[in-house]
Amino acid sequence: MTASFDDTIELVRVARQGERAGLDAIVVRYREILLQRIRLLMGPEARQAADSNDFLQGLFLEIVTDFEKRGPQDEKEFLRWATAVARNNIRDGIRRRRELAVDRFASSLDWQPVLGNAPLASPAANAEREEQVERLCEAMTKLREDDRSVIELRHFEGLSFAEIGQRLGRSENAAQILHTRALVKLGELLRPRP
Repeated sequence: MTASFDDTIELVRVARQGERAGLDAIVVRYREILLQRIRLLMGPEARQAADSNDFLQGLFLEIVTDFEKRGPQDEKEFLRWATAVARNNIRDGIRRRRELAVDRFASSLDWQPVLGNAPLASPAANAEREEQVERLCEAMTKLREDDRSVIELRHFEGLSFAEIGQRLGRSENAAQILHTRALVKLGELLRPRP
């Protein structure tokens, strides 16, 4: 191990004992290189989920918490591990954002799936949730392209009707009408068959 990495190990030990100075020193030492790696890993969808600094803060907390379990032997191994943690956090952020968007969207349809913000406890509940998300996705594919686009732009990208109108080459009012009709069609596709 190099002397500077020995310093990192000591700083992590100090930070784990609750000393703010240890965490601050780790942040100063690795902030720029880890922030650069996070920004490279983030695509447009992750940028909508959170700011790169949010992912960086979470990463530093995990570094302090899990450092001893991982036991990196040198700086190169440490940075490789920290980058893998950041990549996983970004994926989780995107997944959570998608799940929340689906949950909000499903509840806006007055459709009562087993979707929610709380983690589901049982494998059966998880399987039911997956099945219902699959039903929603399948129903979306049965919509006309314009209908599908207006729903995705409004509920998954969070655009205003004015922005949707611009994207689809329509007026704001026309985008609202298209959206209402698309939701009605989607609701019909999701309605249980007698």
